[in-house]
Amino acid sequence: MRKILITDEIRRLAKEYADNLFTKRNSQFIMPEDGLRIFANELRLHGKDNYATYVDAIIDHYYEILIIEPNRFDYYKNVYFNTLRDEDLLQHVNGCPGNKKFYEVIVDKMRYDAVQKKEIRPYIKKLGIKTCVYCNASYAIATDDNKATYQVDHCFPKSKYPFLCTSFFNLQPSCMHCNQIKSKKDDYIYSMYTDVPTELTPFYFSIDSRSIIKYMLTHNSDYLRFKLKSNDDENEIAIRHSDFFHLDSLYTQFTDAAEELIWKGKIFNAAYRNQLMNMYNKKIAFGMDDFKRFYLGFYPDSKDINKRPLTLLMQGIAKEMGLK
Repeated sequence: MRKILITDEIRRLAKEYADNLFTKRNSQFIMPEDGLRIFANELRLHGKDNYATYVDAIIDHYYEILIIEPNRFDYYKNVYFNTLRDEDLLQHVNGCPGNKKFYEVIVDKMRYDAVQKKEIRPYIKKLGIKTCVYCNASYAIATDDNKATYQVDHCFPKSKYPFLCTSFFNLQPSCMHCNQIKSKKDDYIYSMYTDVPTELTPFYFSIDSRSIIKYMLTHNSDYLRFKLKSNDDENEIAIRHSDFFHLDSLYTQFTDAAEELIWKGKIFNAAYRNQLMNMYNKKIAFGMDDFKRFYLGFYPDSKDINKRPLTLLMQGIAKEMGLK
């Protein structure tokens, strides 16, 4: 749930992805532009010129599409892909194979299947992301052919933006929970990229102090309550994000993680911390950042939120419990 700042290094990574896309495929592999040209010809043969024009635009701007940044997505849609309305993309028209809708054929022809299974994976790894960018509650990792791989979601839905289905900046690691929600509803957009440095950490968790009192009296972690919050005055951004991905319900399953931090907050003090630090420096001495991770039990730096599930929650509670 921490965003990635679009820097020259990130742009270089996007360009590397575009330059190397499908370069290691065999001669039988149908490249996107070839498949799209065949599809455009089929559409014209059936008198669907406006649909064919949409496909032509993808071919004409193919490389640009692979690397355009999120703040340009709607510009491209309105300028280059305005021959069809959103509802037109959902139609099965003559020229579409089988019973597939137009946007589904576009996704097939652009070879999203191959991108998702192989091409995008090393770049997500280079970004250092292991968790779902929407909830931070789960790893965005599954197994495919007995190999660990990433589950990927389209930030801007492919049903409305099929031309972006293989765009570097539109592919985001997602868990099954959030991916299923996104597949059913497409009225909320959360991009993991930003070009505004102050937007890197839009959310944080806060624990209800009254729930801590109830917990201490009962030793029942079910009483613990925490909320996702944002920096806007009315907390509207966090409320919408939490409602869309059902985070209030989801995070009730992780009260044990909060419980352990409450223990530490009540017991750990400066003397104990210093004692541990002395032992750590004698035995390991990897550095202060690693000691904090050892001492607290999670990544303490906000830049590492996407490395492990529940890190955003742990950081928020630790801060409110006075753990340093």
